[in-house]
Amino acid sequence: MARKVVVGAAAVAAALGLGSGAASAATPTPGPLRTPIARAAADGATVPGLDVSSGQPNINWSQVYGSGRRFAYVSAADGTSKNPSYTAQTNGAKAAGLLAGAYFFAEPVFETGTTHADWFLDQIHYTPDGRTLPPALDVEHNTNQPACDGVGAGTWQAYIRDFTAEVKRRTGADAVIYVSPAFWQDCVGGSTAFSRTNPLWVAHWGVNQPAMPGGWPYYTFWQTGMGSVPGVSGSVDIDVFGGSMDQLRKFAPGKADGLPYQVTGVDAQGLAVQSQPHVGHVVRYVSEGTTLSVSCQTVHGDQVDGRVKNGRPFTTWDRLTDGTFVYDWYMNTPVVDADGYSPGIPHCAGG
Repeated sequence: MARKVVVGAAAVAAALGLGSGAASAATPTPGPLRTPIARAAADGATVPGLDVSSGQPNINWSQVYGSGRRFAYVSAADGTSKNPSYTAQTNGAKAAGLLAGAYFFAEPVFETGTTHADWFLDQIHYTPDGRTLPPALDVEHNTNQPACDGVGAGTWQAYIRDFTAEVKRRTGADAVIYVSPAFWQDCVGGSTAFSRTNPLWVAHWGVNQPAMPGGWPYYTFWQTGMGSVPGVSGSVDIDVFGGSMDQLRKFAPGKADGLPYQVTGVDAQGLAVQSQPHVGHVVRYVSEGTTLSVSCQTVHGDQVDGRVKNGRPFTTWDRLTDGTFVYDWYMNTPVVDADGYSPGIPHCAGG
């Protein structure tokens, strides 16, 4: 996993947007996330995957999928510096058929776990759409810092506790914890406080089976080392999921029907999500960067705000998997054709 450190209090505050007064976006609370996952040693069932960061900005995800990889974790931030490729990497992985999740590189030297969790969640817009894995916290040494980042086990434990608690509060998901057995023992004090609640992503290279730190009875994900994956330039982190593909799908809660697209432009209030594409049917607003799950598109509906595109009123709508509607051209959907439709999105019944 690649690292970039933001140094200095001013840089950290700027990266976090502290003092801006911006409210955190509301997030859905799915049902219970965790299901028993058989450890790989028990039945041999594993699913191959990988994790990527800003060091791999241009990935051919179709080739990755073709190589047999079925999940990807993507860095949302190295420290408090955003991965500029995060959105493209995540959407590309999902569009190719992989399940995808986001991870955050822990920095207990700079801020509390709660503050960092809020910043992280505001960036990733976690949605239980059937394609998104639980948020993950990357717990390891920052090589620009002293051993254990210069803080004690109590500080690490408090940071991890606060981060995972905030993720749970805002999303309903139990955050995955990435760590090596040595770092957990040496820097987190071998704590067993998280083994009953948070899935383990263990980093243990060059072994037939990884050691289990902190009282975890089995791993959920295992980073086995680095290697070559078709579609990715250079070496990349290699991972496996400790269970079957069916178990992995259950680990990404929500409906799998629909295509994920991101909101790329909004009005002053945000993007209107409406119960029907007609005047007076606005039910909520969502912010730029939110990922919405599109089931189909329709050209039927009123032109409610007078906007035009390509010299004509724009009336193409996307129907979301929850049955509500949004204007297509606010999304990072394919370019609209002359017939008013975006290619690649199914037409809704009736046009």
